[in-house]
Amino acid sequence: MKHIIILTALCIFLGFSLSSQAQIETPKKTIATVISGLSYSPKLHYYGRTDELKSSALMPTVLVQFDSLGLYLTGSTVFTTNTVQPLEYAATVTEIGYKFGKKQGIAGSIYGDKFFYQNKTLVQSALQGQVGLNLSHLNKVANINLTSIAAFSDKTDFFASAGLEHPIVMRTGKSVFVVTPTAVANAGTQSFTNTYFKNNKFLGIPISNQSTTQTTQVFNLLSYEFSMPVVWVFNNIFLVATPGYVMPQNVVTTSGNTEVVSRNGTNLFYVNLSLLYSFKVKKG
Repeated sequence: MKHIIILTALCIFLGFSLSSQAQIETPKKTIATVISGLSYSPKLHYYGRTDELKSSALMPTVLVQFDSLGLYLTGSTVFTTNTVQPLEYAATVTEIGYKFGKKQGIAGSIYGDKFFYQNKTLVQSALQGQVGLNLSHLNKVANINLTSIAAFSDKTDFFASAGLEHPIVMRTGKSVFVVTPTAVANAGTQSFTNTYFKNNKFLGIPISNQSTTQTTQVFNLLSYEFSMPVVWVFNNIFLVATPGYVMPQNVVTTSGNTEVVSRNGTNLFYVNLSLLYSFKVKKG
């Protein structure tokens, strides 16, 4: 599972796409594979942390993968809505990466992301970009996934994730179903929270940066997350439903605002949805 943290909720399917593409032999005449589509996240979160209004997100996405080179590019536009705000543009996320490995043994990717935020309402809006490394040990029992990330805001945050997943593939005629039970533990620092607090006022009360600095610089467990992406593939069409449950840990609170901030870091159930179309660009 790829941890995007490229707006984590936004990139669930892209991680599946990259790993499954690595397990399919690509014809030598293929220049690139293009995947485009639309994703919906009813509860946009960042390691289980949400904005005050618990926004939802609609995300058009395009991925271009140069099969023979292992290089890929992605771009996503994020539109958010909540109880007081109609659907409006919130951010653009871009990524360039290199994937390596085979269908068994060690595989992974190296990537860099750049974030462009229209406003500062999202919890992760303090981040300007990040670089990351994904490593997986692919086997028939359970894939072991490790991720390390350096994310940049006013200060640099470091994240690490460890998880297990077991893809279950079922074929019926021209259709393919893939169900992937997944469990992940996420850890890291939270310096980005200071910037988020500085840019936002909860209940109209400014939040002091001094009350959070020491806590946010500690490398702590951030969340446990359990999900089960269900993918239906027919010809070049992908329908994806990802139910999940995230349990945030060590949510940063501030003096005088503990109740408000903690409401934005409670256990969360969600079901993300994606509709995507894939095609290959060939020579000639």
